[in-house]
Amino acid sequence: MTKTKYRGVNIDSRGKIYYQTEFSKDPNTGVRRRLKSYFDKDGNPFKSEKKAFDELCRMRVEYKKEIETAKCNFTFVEFIDEVFLPYYSKTVQGSTYRTAQPAFDLCKKRFSKKKLVDIMVRDCEQFRIYLQDNFSPNYARSVWSRFKKVLGYAERLEYISDFPCGKLDNIKGKRSQTEFWTFEDFQKVISSFDITTYDGRYKHMIVWLYFMTGLRVSEGLGLIWSDIDFSKKLLHVQSTLDYLGNGSYIRKERTKTEAGMRFIELDDMTVEILQSWREVQVNNQDSDFVLARMEAPLHKTTLTRILKRQAKIVGVAEITGKGLRHSHDSFMINELGKDVLFVAARSGRVDKATTLNTYSHIYASKKASGGSDITKHLMKSGLTPH
Repeated sequence: MTKTKYRGVNIDSRGKIYYQTEFSKDPNTGVRRRLKSYFDKDGNPFKSEKKAFDELCRMRVEYKKEIETAKCNFTFVEFIDEVFLPYYSKTVQGSTYRTAQPAFDLCKKRFSKKKLVDIMVRDCEQFRIYLQDNFSPNYARSVWSRFKKVLGYAERLEYISDFPCGKLDNIKGKRSQTEFWTFEDFQKVISSFDITTYDGRYKHMIVWLYFMTGLRVSEGLGLIWSDIDFSKKLLHVQSTLDYLGNGSYIRKERTKTEAGMRFIELDDMTVEILQSWREVQVNNQDSDFVLARMEAPLHKTTLTRILKRQAKIVGVAEITGKGLRHSHDSFMINELGKDVLFVAARSGRVDKATTLNTYSHIYASKKASGGSDITKHLMKSGLTPH
């Protein structure tokens, strides 16, 4: 190949003249279009480098017109459905994708058939105010964030020349307070289960395990018996359970964050409770779910119902699975005096500041293993696994 004085025009080893170029991303596919030709629009080979360059310039103008036409005709809804969502589904976990759909539906309803290029700054501001006036601060903030993500992606793909939300303020969310149990609350709840029955022992084991390990709800749901090493008293957190709807689910070999892949040291009583549960569990092979009454794993809504029902019975705060996780952290901090690094690592948090921001307690550094500390504290309190 021999380069010429015309950019994009070359001469091959046979002495034939051709042009070659690469255009911006195609709005329909998101892929860059490449073009190479030895012929003009009438199918004649190029007789000069100038003729090849003129044809290249003509093709660039035609492509620009084609792109602009595609941009003008694309509606906001079409862009989300045909371009953005296929991209978004590959960047987030399945549960996050499904959770985000109502927010995207709200955006589509708001702008309906409006063309993407016709969405102006004032339209975005009116939508921002609408969200603030009609929804809770946190939900409004979530929808606004996803709306901005859509338009930001449109700008990156050059469907729009400017980002219309760039000059606008973000919606401020409100820090939600998650209810959690003190150790005294936990003692009341855990003592209220009738462990002489199969169902009672099942629920007792679930609440105990979450409180004593700080597992995320999905991490606990995904546990199988091979994840637990009873001889070493270690619980290997390496998966989560994702419900797909209509009774179907998938066990994913990953956790919410990289820090979530961890080993949790178990105390003696938790080990005993898990062993006792496995002895009576209907399906208790290595590949079976730990938190399963029969074959199907526990559902997160069932966990919430158990927690709220028992809370009402004993008269303590009604909490969720997330609240149970916070309860564990509070227990580690207030009762065992663990520092922020220990608690953050045990709970699988990436950012240590998250633990500090969540709990306004005084941390006391103390070198000791988590499982043995729990064992000593439980024995001292008089609490038993039965």
